[in-house]
Amino acid sequence: MIRSRLVVTKQTPLAAHGMVAAEHPRGAAVGAAILARGGNAVDAAVATAFAMTVIEPFMSTIAGSGTMLVHLAKRGETVSLNFNGVAPLAAHETTYRVVGGVSDGLFGWPRTEGAANEYGHRAVAVPGSVAGLALALERYGTMALRDVLAPAIALARDGFETDWYLAQNEAKFLQELLAFPATAKNYLRDGCWVHRPAGMLPGDRSIYPDLARSLELIAREGPDAFYRGALGQALVDDMAASGGLIRREDLAAYRVIVEPALRARYRDVELALSPGPTGGVTALEILNILGEFPSAKVGWQTVDGLHLRASAVARAFRDRFEHLGDPAVVKAPWERLTSREYARAVAAEVRRGKPARTRPPRASDECTTHLSVIDKQRNMVALTNTAVSLWGSRVVVPGTGILLNNGMIWFDPEPGKPNSVGPGKRGLVNMVPALGFRRGAPAFSVGAPGGRAIISAIPQVISNLVDGRATAQAAVEAPRLHTEGGEVLVSTRVGDQALAGLARRGHEVVPKEESYSTLNFARPVAIRVTAKGLEAGCEQYSAAAAAGH
Repeated sequence: MIRSRLVVTKQTPLAAHGMVAAEHPRGAAVGAAILARGGNAVDAAVATAFAMTVIEPFMSTIAGSGTMLVHLAKRGETVSLNFNGVAPLAAHETTYRVVGGVSDGLFGWPRTEGAANEYGHRAVAVPGSVAGLALALERYGTMALRDVLAPAIALARDGFETDWYLAQNEAKFLQELLAFPATAKNYLRDGCWVHRPAGMLPGDRSIYPDLARSLELIAREGPDAFYRGALGQALVDDMAASGGLIRREDLAAYRVIVEPALRARYRDVELALSPGPTGGVTALEILNILGEFPSAKVGWQTVDGLHLRASAVARAFRDRFEHLGDPAVVKAPWERLTSREYARAVAAEVRRGKPARTRPPRASDECTTHLSVIDKQRNMVALTNTAVSLWGSRVVVPGTGILLNNGMIWFDPEPGKPNSVGPGKRGLVNMVPALGFRRGAPAFSVGAPGGRAIISAIPQVISNLVDGRATAQAAVEAPRLHTEGGEVLVSTRVGDQALAGLARRGHEVVPKEESYSTLNFARPVAIRVTAKGLEAGCEQYSAAAAAGH
């Protein structure tokens, strides 16, 4: 039998000077305009990140969390900024009552009473996005906060034509948004309807006046407006009125962690990854295991390559669930898990066919935004910012237009685990912003949204770039797989023979179709430095786009 199949790609001209790759063309255009005005990669990244909280409100928020890598070419320095959510001081291991069964939430933890760790006021972690973006700009940017906030303020104040991407994500969660009156008022047409995207007639305009005023206040007063001023007080008041956990002392105590990036090597490429309780350690473990096999053996084009990828990903996730948590609280074998010696031992087990069983993978829903920037001086940024789940906690602080994250879903609600809830503890997040270098020179920036599937996606994209010598676009759009042990989700684009061959190798294969409404394998974007200019890779099924000059 023959049948039609969808074949999708994207094309981006080379940029001679600077480029921004983001999850929406409006965001990429904001960053590219900053570069054209003489701003550096950090200026462009911060401006884009704030703009994306307006353009993609279901993906990221100023009351969210993020991880950012910055490479400063002139200094030869690469740093990581961790501005992820922190558990409120009132939180503890038994904050959420576990009632049995598996949650339908993003990560498939044990179910809790009322899904209180998934949405609503008690699901909110202490936000870090405003602090992290402002600090990055202050230390490594060249422009004033009011100038990089101006595009986001204009988008929120003046509005923009609704497209299919925004309308689809309003429609998917219409019932959930309607459950919170301030959220419905803020995001839905007339407080109860999905905005109509452009078609034969112009689309509705999405306008967020309350958020515009909040952004203007941050532009005038800096991050203190959020952590010690009027916006923070509004958040705390809403928490107190609705049984939330965050208090004034939580906001005042929030700190961004600035530290050296996790440095490593894959084949002939030097890598910088996010350290600590992010996805960087697990992604590096996957790459180290793949690095124990010849480049020609680990590609997606063969059954053997898919088998090795699935085996490496499953083993790294097993180690992640068993060991990792906030390093300030949990003692974990960080150095061993990222060592080549450990990778050699795991590779030997893979050769013997020893499985790494953990848990079924959770098909991810769209929940995060990522952007990559490389400027004329070849400074590089990889920045992932998130509301955590789609539409975060679904709570908007009345009068502010600020959507709150649901960062408490990052913690295991069961007590006694490395990643259990604890006061002031940082959750184990899935972000994997990554930078690559060849002989010390900037080579690429990459990252993705997509929940835990980010952790499997980025090593596969890097392998495509390095082992397959692919262009950025080919590396990003190639078929991928995801597993956390047990079932292996595999793109049907690998072909029926490959799916059958992988099953014969002992894997529990679950074929997954890909389209504009699915997200089983994360949605990476990348920028690669070439001799002829900067080259973009944009996920083909989403609104992702690049812009530059």
